[in-house]
Amino acid sequence: MRRGGPPILPLDAAGVPPYARVERGARGLRFAPLPAPEGAAAEPGAPLRAMAGAPAALRRAAVVADGALVLGVGAGVAYTLRAPAMQVIHDRRPPGLDRAAGAAGANAGLLHGADGWRMVVLPSLGDVAADLGPGPVALRPDGRRLAVALEGRVEEHDLPGDGPAAVHEGPADALAYLPDGTLLAAAGAAVGAPGAAPAADGPPVVELHAAAAAPRAAALHADGTVTVWEAGAAEPLGRWAAPPEARGSVALSPDGALVALGSPEGDAPVAVVVDARGGAPVRVVEGARAIAFGPEPGTLVVSGDWGCAWLSPPEEA
Repeated sequence: MRRGGPPILPLDAAGVPPYARVERGARGLRFAPLPAPEGAAAEPGAPLRAMAGAPAALRRAAVVADGALVLGVGAGVAYTLRAPAMQVIHDRRPPGLDRAAGAAGANAGLLHGADGWRMVVLPSLGDVAADLGPGPVALRPDGRRLAVALEGRVEEHDLPGDGPAAVHEGPADALAYLPDGTLLAAAGAAVGAPGAAPAADGPPVVELHAAAAAPRAAALHADGTVTVWEAGAAEPLGRWAAPPEARGSVALSPDGALVALGSPEGDAPVAVVVDARGGAPVRVVEGARAIAFGPEPGTLVVSGDWGCAWLSPPEEA
């Protein structure tokens, strides 16, 4: 574990257009404008400004603790960064680390490595609960309840607590908590209450992410399809194909109106933000691997092999 962190990432003061490519410039990292992609939204994302950055290369990122921290995963390294200053506070290298998830309203997160999932406290990244198995797992936004899928059932555990607080019979391919603490489970191609129905036919859900302030969740399926679900609905609110170059991760904006898709792997990374109902791109960043939503409208963390940056509307500068 290392205290402190790498130096600040120099950023060009020019604005960040809705469709951009990450480049190294004489005045620091810049987001050069690109033409609007085919099928772009009628109203693209507003221009933003890169406020702060760090040269910590992140393949995945989540904004946690009500916007005070960022939990990121690079090539075998997990980072806690202070937001919005984007200063590395701690890092940790669990063997085989490849994924992470955060608690939107608490200083807690989940890390996945060679020995399965573990829950950690931020910023130290120390274990709260280890040996959670291969999962899937989910952490309630307040960080006080954990859901773990075991063989044929899902258990919910209060923290701290002895024994399961709730048990749901039935399979789960992915799990997520809504802001009110309701647990969602994906079984096959469908999303709903855990154990409520048999697994639905179709491409299975491989990743499920709930909005931080709305009763809505986005599911990424094995074939690259994305479905967006309202709490209690039997059918998805939206169903569309993710861009082929950004089918490795999924996240949902706090209000549930936008979906971010990323490319943690591959030689040509692209991260996009699209409309949740129809999948029309509102923001594209070539050279980025992930986009994470901050709690305030328009605030984003954009990350890639070059590092990570906090973006916000110019009036917040």
